[in-house]
Parts: sequence; structure tokens; C-alpha cells
Amino acid sequence: MATPSLFRRFFAAIGRIIDVIRVVLGRLLFLLILGIILLLIFSGPGAVRVPESGALILSPTGAIVEQLPLGDPVSVLLGAGAVSVTLLKDVTDALDRATADNRISTLVLDLEELESVNPANLETIGAALQRFKASGKPILAHGGFYNQPQYALASYADTISIHPLGNLLLPGYGGNQLFFSGLLERLRITVHVFRVGTHKAAAEPFMRDSFSDEARENNQQLVDELWAHYIEQVAANRQMSVSELQNYTDNYAELLQAIGGDMARLAQQQGLVDEVLDDSQFRSRLIASLGADNGDFPGIDFRDYLLATEPSEAVLTDHIGVIVAQGTIMMGEQPRGVIGAETLGELIRQARFDERVKAVVLRVDSPGGAALASEMIRQELELLKAAGKPLIVSMGGTAASGGYWIATAADQIWASPQTITGSIGVIGLFPTFENSLAEIGVTTDGVGTTPFSRTADPFGGLGEPMQQVLQASVEDAYSKFLNLVSQSRDMSVEDVDAVGQGQVWSGSVALEMGLIDQLGDLAAAVTAAAAMAELDSYQVLYIEKPLSAGEQILQQMLGGFGGSQLFAKLGLPLAMTGVPATLWQQFNSMIMSPGKRMQLYLLCEVCTSIR
Repeated sequence: MATPSLFRRFFAAIGRIIDVIRVVLGRLLFLLILGIILLLIFSGPGAVRVPESGALILSPTGAIVEQLPLGDPVSVLLGAGAVSVTLLKDVTDALDRATADNRISTLVLDLEELESVNPANLETIGAALQRFKASGKPILAHGGFYNQPQYALASYADTISIHPLGNLLLPGYGGNQLFFSGLLERLRITVHVFRVGTHKAAAEPFMRDSFSDEARENNQQLVDELWAHYIEQVAANRQMSVSELQNYTDNYAELLQAIGGDMARLAQQQGLVDEVLDDSQFRSRLIASLGADNGDFPGIDFRDYLLATEPSEAVLTDHIGVIVAQGTIMMGEQPRGVIGAETLGELIRQARFDERVKAVVLRVDSPGGAALASEMIRQELELLKAAGKPLIVSMGGTAASGGYWIATAADQIWASPQTITGSIGVIGLFPTFENSLAEIGVTTDGVGTTPFSRTADPFGGLGEPMQQVLQASVEDAYSKFLNLVSQSRDMSVEDVDAVGQGQVWSGSVALEMGLIDQLGDLAAAVTAAAAMAELDSYQVLYIEKPLSAGEQILQQMLGGFGGSQLFAKLGLPLAMTGVPATLWQQFNSMIMSPGKRMQLYLLCEVCTSIR
């Protein structure tokens, strides 16, 4: 056998070295992941002590949500889409327990890490803050930079202080939508749009370079309604007039220039904050008021407080079941944070066959999604009602399009004044790439037995017969939507159509239009469900799919450490997003294709962009 040449031996050695490096790096990554898992398992909190006459520190992080989302573990470990989140229920439970707890004498709002809260959840937390305040205990807020949702919560405080280098800017509600028609034209991608609804704007990013007049008018009406409610509530909390607060927001640049650019002093001058204090000064104030505990004021973070005060409730035989439906509606089994038709249907069936559950509250926070999945969920809800169990839908931040479709099954619909709802309309998209391929010399040809054999091909175009079929199916789905709403809300089809056409409404306006029954939060909906079931005493039971061991670890990662914070501490990069990712996400969520059973979508795209 011939001896391999020096050249071949050299590159063989390089290959072996690369293999060794690959194996070592793989094992190191495995050990890193294992270490994180072991840290999460064995670093649980020790005994937590609630200080006497101490402060509860409310310090939510990231987005406040109805349910902790769970994604693909590998994606989370790589940082893709990892976000810090706080459960709405944790915030309100901590506040309500502290209200009646004599050991808690003060509430401190530390809102620095709070990134976003939808208007409806702001209202729910605000009501809990009002209950705490009514107990006679003071609320103190301190921060460096107050964003809009942070300041909404801080406005409930008896005293608000800001760092000398801090700022407070209230930009109002709104949001930008990316439009891709110019890009698609350059790429010569044809997007076939099938929709019903003059205001159904979810397809407009693929058709236009800006909002249509109808969509702009409706969206402007919605954000104006939400903003009016915001400034009215904040002005009332701060004992200001609405005009004073509006002047601060409208003329911020001029006011800031007049005061020499000092943003903290401007906020104090205009009455939005009471004092300008740095962190050490604020801490000294708390020590002077509450006393010292190991050199600091006696306080406990709300997460530790929840662990230390877990109630031992008496076991009652009658339950009000609460099922959370949060996220986009999709077919099949889905993780928490996404509404899967099979996943949610299984929970509804569990409530139906559980004799202890006497009534159900479905908490909906969804911009909609697949029409078929929405209908499958609605049918399960109808079977629940047929079993004699009252059903109330409680709308969270958003319950629009498919989210409203499933709500039509309810005996009663409750919403916050700032819930975004409506968007009664149907949409479908089918992109084709025949022109793009032609630019690079690629064409298609084939044979078939019917007019539909070669149609619905993304590379060959969409024939006229198939376009007619798809448009007819969209119109049929819209007709069914109108009839569902008509029957459930005791309205004529014509009246539903007048408030439909894809238009979105706030909860307050939806009540006036007859689309909902009552204004109120989840707690009010639970009380109403108990009344319908004629229950004087009951236990609230959250009906959720049990988490696997891996999902529990993942939930600890997202909830306990705070997702993106964990990866920042580990020095791992977060996934980057941009226009290509956004375009793909929107395409992927609404594309009609044979693989997706030619699905139609009940989706409110603008509902997720208003902040």
C-alpha cells in the first residue's frame, strides 16, 4: 500500500484536530447547559422571612402577561426570542395579600425593569393598587427613567420621586407597521390577498406602502380612545387636570428647552413627580421611616413575599374553573403562550367532565389566528355550556378577530374599558414566486387533469379558478362570523356588519355597540360566574396543562431568572431580528397553502403593534 503523501497527512491531521475541538466544544456546551439546569434545581430559595413593619417591594420585570410563555427549549437556550416576563396574577396576588397583612406597612414601587403592560392589565394592577391604598398604607414610587406604563402605575403612589438625571416622557399610544409592497415588487413576488372587511388591515402590509384611509381612521379612533382613558386616570391619580397633563405631553420639547434641558426638574415643576432624589437619598428616607435592618430598610421583594405567604385554603367542593387562552390561535398542540386548538380543547373538556367545576371563566388575550382552530375551540365551549356549566369570557388586553370568534360561545362577555376587541373579518394570503424565478431563468410546466391540478403552486402561480374558490371561501367565513355574532349578541346581521368589516374597538366602545355585556376585570368575571352557578362559597381553580420536567425547568428560566437577563448574565447573545425576520413571521402566520389546508385567518395584526 502506498504511503499517503505529506499533503494528505497534513490535512488529515487538521481534520482530526477539528474533530477533537468539535467534540470538546460540544461537551463543554453540554456541561454549561447541565450546570444551568442544576443551578435552577438546587438553588431554590431558603426560608423567607416577612419583616415586621416592613415594605413590600413591587419590582416586576419585562412584560406583564397572563401566562408564562414556553417556547422551544433549544431556542431559549440559544437566546432566540428569550424575554423577561412577570405574571399578572403574581402582581395582583401580592398586592391583595399585602393589603391585609399587618406586617407590611408600606409599598415601594420599583419599576425600572418593567418594559411593557397592555392598557387592560394596567387597569387591573391599578385597581389592586387602589385597594392597597384604601387600607391606609402609603405607596412610594422611585425611579430613574419612567416609561409610559411605569408612570401609569407610579401615578397611584402617594409620593413619586425621580433621580436627578432621570426623565419622564409620555409619548402616547401608537405604533408603526412595516409595509412590504415595495420590497415584494422588487423581488417580483406576487401576494394574492383574499379578505372581507373594509378595515381588515392585516393584509395591507403586503398590498400597500401605507395604511388605507379606512384602516387609518379606525386605528386612530382606537388609540385616541385608549390615550384619553390613560390621561384621565393618571390626571385623577395626580390630582391634575387633563389639560395640564396633555400640555406636558404635547409641548414637552418646548417646556424642556425653557427649563434648560433638566428633564427630572421639568417633571417636578409640572407636578408629575413630587421629589428629585438619588437612590441613596430615597433609601435613607425609607430607613428613617421604617427603621434599619442590617444597614438597609426592612423590605421583601414581591416574589419572595408570595412564597412566604402561600395561603392554605380550605378545600371546597365547588370550583370556578379559570382557563387562560393567551397568544395566537393555531391548530394542534401548542406550548403555553400560544393557543392550540387541541391543547385548549383538552382543557375545556377537562372542565366539562370535572364534577367539581360548576362554572368556567375563559380568560382571552389573543389577536386571533386560524379560523378552523377558532371554530374548533368554540365548538368545545358550546359543549361545555350544553353540559349545564355557565361560561363567561373575560377579555384581557386583546380579544379580537379569532379571539372574538371564540368569545361568541359565552353566556356573558366581560372586558376592560381598554381591551382591544372586534376585528370581525377574515383574511387569507397566498404568495407566488413565478415572476421572481423568471428573472433568473427558471420556469415551470406540467400536466393535470382538472383546472385545479396545477394551481395553488407557489412557483407556478395561482389560477383564476382557484382565486375564485379562495375568495368565495373567505366571504363564506365572514358570513358565518356575522351570523355567529348575530345569534350570540341578539343583533341583526346588518348591525353586526356595520361594526364589523375588520374594525377594532376599545372595551368601552364595544359595550356601547353591544359586542360585550359588562366592563370588569377577571375577578369581577369570576364573581359573575359564581352568581350564575348560584354558588355562595367556592374555590378558584386554574385549569392548565401539567408541565413536563423539562418545561418546568424552562419556566423557571423564563420566570425566575427573567429570560433575557439570564443570557445577559451568562454573556450569551440574543437572537437578532429585523425586517427579513418580521416579513417571514407575518408571511408564515397567514400564508394559505396546501400544507396548511388552505387555512383562512381571523387575525388582528394592528392589535399587537399598539403600545
